[in-house]
Amino acid sequence: MKSLTFYSFYKKISEFLSTEKRLLIAISGGMDSMTLLHLALGLRPNHKLFGVHVNHGLRSKSKSEQKFVERLCINYNIPLFVKKINTHFHQKESVEMWARRLRYNAFSEAKKEFDCDYVMTAHHANDSVETIIMRLDDGCGIEGLRGIPKNNGVFIRPILTYKKSAIKDYIHKNKIDFIVDETNKDTSIKRNFVREKILKPWEEQSDDLIDRFINLSNKATDSINYMDIIISSISNDIKTSSDKFIIPDNLTKLLLPSQFVRLIKELLNETQISWRRHRWESLIKWKHSAKTGSTYKINKYWTILRDRKHFILNNSITMPVDIKIQKEGVYSFNDSYLSMYKTDRMDKNNDPMLEVIDWNSVSKKDLKLRTWKKGDRFKPLGMKNYKKVSDFLIDKKMDRFSKDNQLVLTADNEIVWVCGQRISEMVKITNKTSNFLKLSLSHSYK
Repeated sequence: MKSLTFYSFYKKISEFLSTEKRLLIAISGGMDSMTLLHLALGLRPNHKLFGVHVNHGLRSKSKSEQKFVERLCINYNIPLFVKKINTHFHQKESVEMWARRLRYNAFSEAKKEFDCDYVMTAHHANDSVETIIMRLDDGCGIEGLRGIPKNNGVFIRPILTYKKSAIKDYIHKNKIDFIVDETNKDTSIKRNFVREKILKPWEEQSDDLIDRFINLSNKATDSINYMDIIISSISNDIKTSSDKFIIPDNLTKLLLPSQFVRLIKELLNETQISWRRHRWESLIKWKHSAKTGSTYKINKYWTILRDRKHFILNNSITMPVDIKIQKEGVYSFNDSYLSMYKTDRMDKNNDPMLEVIDWNSVSKKDLKLRTWKKGDRFKPLGMKNYKKVSDFLIDKKMDRFSKDNQLVLTADNEIVWVCGQRISEMVKITNKTSNFLKLSLSHSYK
């Protein structure tokens, strides 16, 4: 068994400590967090230590546990942030998930309060294996086999590679006091059931069980990292903006279903989040059967659309545009820009987002840039009659997201430009035009 010492602990954490750091330690008072605290004390005086304790208020001993941690931090001269939680939790959320969510919220509060660089938690190898088993029960994919990450942003877990038995040995060897949480024996809580009814009996039959699970976790991580290399190599073919990703069919045909899901997660910045089985299975099922125009809502922010030759991932929350244009200049909205300048000449161009119109036809009118609406109509350049904007966009074979967000420029409520598509016959350049107005619309594409 790999023993836990300050030297081995320091080797695990040294990559984060190149300069003096302010370290926040999550202290519950239990065996694991007390081990982490005792090890972290050896980092002083080169680094500054701070503590955070979360009182969930779920047990009769919650108050005494808080006092234990408070006395401890006073003795060690460690500034402590205490967060007492209201015991009300959402009905659709398990107690464990509720407690975890609020606990990490408290960690973030304390980090901000003390201006810390990192938050250290006392997760160990057995915790990671429990997480893997729970994810398997939820029907996870390969991502769920990774277990708990060694670090995730500002959160670092220096004793994650050590078994619970190594922590027990360290506690007893150094005669460290700790709190015993009686609810850890409550097998009605899923994690406790996995620990007491599955993992412990299994370990009795296999001494190397934890090591084998960690080896599996490392292999899963290697496979995912390789998959990420593949995803990264093809991501340049994806046209992106702040609120839209356009994924061409010829790219998706190269991907396995799991790689397609991974690509979506990468674009949504959710690679560190393990999706449950129903989530990724339903996305794959939709992808295989989706017809042009059908959509799938991934979460409350993002929706994916099956277009003619693409899959389009779009931010579902888009603010409608309604801007008065009072003078020449640049107007910003939704990470996009409209520029409007008077000019004395007309330069030829093939950019649909740049148009030049007759200045005199709009100079004395109230201009407005807005999102189109049902019932809008205009007289397209080259046509004698008016046409509904809705019919015009259908003829252009625009995807649904683009249609929903289509902008128009109006002059005294008359549409003079369906932006990026066509100007109105009313503002076209003629032989009599002496002054020109240059219009340009740009988006923040990467």
